Amino acid sequence: MTLINLAHWDRVFAAGKGFRQVNSAEMQLLAEHVRPQLGQRAMDVGCGLGGYAAQLASLGYDTLAVDWAGSSIAAVRDRYTNLVPNLEARCLDFEDDASVAALAASGMFDLVTMRLVFAFMSDKPAVAARVRRLLAPGGVWVVTTPLVGRLPEERAHIGLSGDDVEVMAEGWSAGCWYDLEPGGLRCFVMRVPT
Repeated sequence: MTLINLAHWDRVFAAGKGFRQVNSAEMQLLAEHVRPQLGQRAMDVGCGLGGYAAQLASLGYDTLAVDWAGSSIAAVRDRYTNLVPNLEARCLDFEDDASVAALAASGMFDLVTMRLVFAFMSDKPAVAARVRRLLAPGGVWVVTTPLVGRLPEERAHIGLSGDDVEVMAEGWSAGCWYDLEPGGLRCFVMRVPT
């Protein structure tokens, strides 16, 4: 995997560049699979410019948007002041267990999302365990990602392999997946027991 450093992401987000925009069809599919309820708590890991986190807040979640790039957090705060207090943005390296534990208590969230992020995590088993710890009983982890087999070889590093999917899916009580479009991004929905 090609690891991209923090300085790169800071430059990208400071320039106002994001990735795939969130659309209403994507959010409708998410809502059908996670069944949001007003006042539930969500964490959007790797929030980028905050579009997905803002949509979660619009669905009724009290949303914490986190990213390791300070320019990302500044962009979220600037763009979505109208969603405060339902949307909060904090700088956080999700791969640093101590930092995550200091920010969020066990069982604090009903939903944790990672959109176009999980493939870049260096210790996927530790990340999955961290997410399980953060979720309340019945909580849901949603990972939206390209799959290696659907990408050209030179872009394979941005997708999940079959082995990555196995690591991610291990230890959940229930789960499913759906594609945002044929041959495109896949969304994995995993639940902890109630």
